[in-house]
Amino acid sequence: MRATISAVVLCHNEAVNIHHCLESVAPWMDVFVVDSGSTDGTQEIIRGYTPHLFEHPYSSHAAQWAWALDHLPITTDWVLALDADFVLTPALRAEIEGKLASVDAGVAGVYVRHRYVFGGGPIRFGGTKQFWLRIIRRGRARPDQSDLVDFRFTVDGSVSRFAGAVIEYNRHDDDISVWTRKQDKFSLRLAVEEELRRRSLLGWEGKPSLLGTPDERFMRLRDLWLNSPLFVRPVLYFFYRYVLMLGLLDGRAGFLYHVLQGFWLRLMVDWKIMQIRGAALSDAELDTLRQRMFETRDGGVEPLLRAVRAAATDAGAQR
Repeated sequence: MRATISAVVLCHNEAVNIHHCLESVAPWMDVFVVDSGSTDGTQEIIRGYTPHLFEHPYSSHAAQWAWALDHLPITTDWVLALDADFVLTPALRAEIEGKLASVDAGVAGVYVRHRYVFGGGPIRFGGTKQFWLRIIRRGRARPDQSDLVDFRFTVDGSVSRFAGAVIEYNRHDDDISVWTRKQDKFSLRLAVEEELRRRSLLGWEGKPSLLGTPDERFMRLRDLWLNSPLFVRPVLYFFYRYVLMLGLLDGRAGFLYHVLQGFWLRLMVDWKIMQIRGAALSDAELDTLRQRMFETRDGGVEPLLRAVRAAATDAGAQR
């Protein structure tokens, strides 16, 4: 198997997670880790599993993946793309070992099942991301860098699907304060991304389609979401996930996940969109806001708006 696939793991201060991830892949494939400056002992743990440790500063997930695919000395045909809080299940390992070598040459990516743990339990229902393109053919896949928060790969070729799963469990998120601070930052990026897309200043690198792959459907649904009324859409989205898609069957964990990630986070995004629209930014100022956003780990809109106005004032004075 080492001649067929290598794992690439992205991480930053993941001492509580990285052992579980590497334990699930390092014994049977080469592993390359891209760390963005961990200070919590993560790198020492990594060195116990693989000599292939690289450092690169982080700006976004898509940019980090682009760097990894361009610069890591990988020689295998396939790459397994993981975050440090992912664990490969035995079922997926068996599928990779038994099927990957015989996948048709026209296939450039393989979707795998995605399972999530949150609030003390597994999230099985709710219409959340069920499949994720995590196995890619080297040289024929690129991250969509138009996505400012999450990421997805676009591939040159067709795709296939395995039934085995990766399990995402970020143990940092067991502390709700850690999780909410992270969502504050994500909500800002989502708000800016939505405004850029609404003004046609940002386009998908893939092809949105309700009849396409899981990622193509996601892109199309995100486009439809842009035109939905603010503060109404979080309510509808929560009802869809928790009631219609049976998120309530996951008990306490499902309640916490869908209220927080499906409603509260989306409500924050809409609030920040309201702030951005209220500032009546020009297209150039909105692009400046995007650039400044990547320079901070904070989620506040007003400090960025002040920075954008100050930059505009300085530019006017120089003219």
